[in-house]
Amino acid sequence: MFMGHYAPAVWDTKRGSSAPLIPLWLGFLAVQFIDIIFAVLVMLGIEGGGTMVDGVPIFDIPFSHSLLSTLFLSCVGAVIFQMISKAKGPKVFFVFAMLIFSHWVLDLVVHRPDLPLYPGGELMLGFGVWNFPYIAYALEMGLLLAGFLFWMKVTQPKSTLYSILPWALFAVMGLIQYAFILAPGLEVQAGTFDINSGPQGVALGISALLTYAVIAVWVAWIERGRPSKYAA
Repeated sequence: MFMGHYAPAVWDTKRGSSAPLIPLWLGFLAVQFIDIIFAVLVMLGIEGGGTMVDGVPIFDIPFSHSLLSTLFLSCVGAVIFQMISKAKGPKVFFVFAMLIFSHWVLDLVVHRPDLPLYPGGELMLGFGVWNFPYIAYALEMGLLLAGFLFWMKVTQPKSTLYSILPWALFAVMGLIQYAFILAPGLEVQAGTFDINSGPQGVALGISALLTYAVIAVWVAWIERGRPSKYAA
């Protein structure tokens, strides 16, 4: 999964509070923390690439995307994000940890069987929705749309600009998702996807990190102009 990961990051603001429990831009980074680690490992030459099994691409991601690794990274990432966030406490830690772990849960739905229980484990998990690219696209964008609609519902724009910016971001994210899932040469679908056709190594890692950073900065910009409707 790619853009669908962002849906769980949208949290309601409690009535009487001037801000969400955590900043949304940090939530957007948290849900992609596993892929941020993946990008770093790719640049270090530890992960990346994969093999074709019966015409289906299986990615080599044992250290960033195994269940055991994700549980560990959820705790480590939660500590890091809580240090960055102004909010502190067990609840904040739990929210960050669950956002990070949601990445593995959603990947389980779309990935082919390339998610091991632990690095080196032989049992591979994945329900393979990517084998049906149009369904995968609809699923991810549907999740993202639900998150954006909820975000619009619980916030209010300070100006017309902040009514437009979220949907401009949604459109850009939709185009990126289209390229990832459907565009010729990059599509993640059985029979036509070539693991080596897209960016590799440092180029792949940098492009991924830049994508996550730009989206987070865009969200932080929007947050400044869309305060909670429940602000005291």
